[in-house]
Amino acid sequence: MPSANHALIKPTRPGGFFMTGTDTDVGKTYVSGCIALSLRQQGLTIAPRKPIASGCLAQTDGSLLSEDALFLQRTTNTSDSLQIICPYRFEPAISPHTAIKQANLDIRLDDLIKACDVPENEFALIEGAGGFYSPLALDGLNKDLAVALRFPVILVVANRLGCLNQALLSIAAIEQAGLSLHSIIVNQPNSSVDPVENHALGLTDFTDVTIFEVDFAKNGQAIVIENWTR
Repeated sequence: MPSANHALIKPTRPGGFFMTGTDTDVGKTYVSGCIALSLRQQGLTIAPRKPIASGCLAQTDGSLLSEDALFLQRTTNTSDSLQIICPYRFEPAISPHTAIKQANLDIRLDDLIKACDVPENEFALIEGAGGFYSPLALDGLNKDLAVALRFPVILVVANRLGCLNQALLSIAAIEQAGLSLHSIIVNQPNSSVDPVENHALGLTDFTDVTIFEVDFAKNGQAIVIENWTR
């Protein structure tokens, strides 16, 4: 469970955040958990939504469990069921778009938009799947869902070689979509390497967006710190 100094993530009121990443498996859900704790410390009630997920775990009762949705449920302390948080779940660890086609289902962007509905008095924390241009439905990408929701975007960047190119491409795509990029969060994908070279440090030369960092090197606990100056 993430913990430590989270007060640096300032929300927009009212509204929410749309969480996206430079790629799949960059730590969006873990970072979302850190942000959820930050928002809760500021007195907000959080409504997490991950409308579609693949790579879910088959349960003994035949249902599918999204571990990401379970993590969001716990870190936000919501009373929403896992079915509300993540209504569309698939077992194969493949693109949701491909999983929909393989299952011969008709899940459209409008279905995902409806699945992101939250109560008016709650702050929406919406997590996509994969990168900003990754397909989510038969007729839409993460980008299209983000545009429909119009929430500020938080971009998660994994600190690894090649991340600068991926980050700059994602920033350009978010800006071209007419969306507000709230912040960038650099995540350490490997907690066993210490010290870790900061491959993302050069981002400060190409964007004025606030950059935060999630550090896994402090006894397994996440520290969210604004430690990058420009």
